[in-house]
Amino acid sequence: MKDKMQQVKLIFSLVLILLAVIFVVLNTNQVAISFGFFDVKLPLIIVLVVMIIIGVLIGWFWGSNKGKHDKKS
Repeated sequence: MKDKMQQVKLIFSLVLILLAVIFVVLNTNQVAISFGFFDVKLPLIIVLVVMIIIGVLIGWFWGSNKGKHDKKS
């Protein structure tokens, strides 16, 4: 049962990655990002890739932290 759940998670993750890649590739225009005191103009593709990487890192840290709590109980 555990293997089947891992397969479902893998397939779901791959579908999300594919959708993210398609979305990123289709959005390449320049955008202005304001950091309060200064503005930066970057291609949207760079902004999206950075945000996806940050989201993956947050999910990874959150997921790895959850596993540590489960082992203590």
